[in-house]
Amino acid sequence: KTIVASAALEEGVATPQDVFSCSGVRQVANRSIHCWQHAGHGEETFAQGLMNSCNPFVMELASRMGATTFQKYYKAFGLTEKTGFTIPGESAGTFHQKLGVVDLATSSFGQTFTITPLQLISAVSAVVNGGNLMKPRIIKAYTDAEGNVIETFDPELVRSVISKETSVLMRGMMERVVAEGTGKGGYVAGFRIGGKTGTSEKLPRGSGEYIASFVGVAPADNPQLVCLLLLDEPHAGATGGGAIAAPAVGR
Repeated sequence: KTIVASAALEEGVATPQDVFSCSGVRQVANRSIHCWQHAGHGEETFAQGLMNSCNPFVMELASRMGATTFQKYYKAFGLTEKTGFTIPGESAGTFHQKLGVVDLATSSFGQTFTITPLQLISAVSAVVNGGNLMKPRIIKAYTDAEGNVIETFDPELVRSVISKETSVLMRGMMERVVAEGTGKGGYVAGFRIGGKTGTSEKLPRGSGEYIASFVGVAPADNPQLVCLLLLDEPHAGATGGGAIAAPAVGR
């Protein structure tokens, strides 16, 4: 949802001043696709749509963009390729070759495809760092026995994805997710925290198994840290990322 919101703002198909409507369900072709809040969120601004983690909100954004533009940003944010991390065994995930209207709608809120945690954290970092997708690295420098630096590894830009202006807008809205929205559990007194919750249904559909997640960034006005936590198949009551993953990231 964070990626889709960023792309929609960057493409100009929506503005922070736009008002959206969520009745709790959206009809797409012959499918009725529900919001996690079945009663609906009613009228909501762009920021409130993200704060509420509203499915119809992001479905509307994806519909305005269309499949071609949606796929362009999905690829630009690095979600179709390996990040090039130095540890072997990395996967590239899976995605549709062609997107129908139903696939576009469900993909907008994170269903029907797979990505790795490393791809996700790299993409979210690009959203908040000024719009730059960076190559992850585990080693900053090599030192000798006396502590002298003998080789350094500088940050490596993969590509610029969104503008600094869009990134600033997204940072502000992600801070509101934590201050007022579904990510309130990630709030830390005295610090400016931004973030986004996630609750994804595992295959097969209807199994009742989920991955609850939360990604937090801090400080929200000048991010230096990012933390992604995923809880695989939680069974101790709540299964939502806001309820169980956000508090752990906050701690």
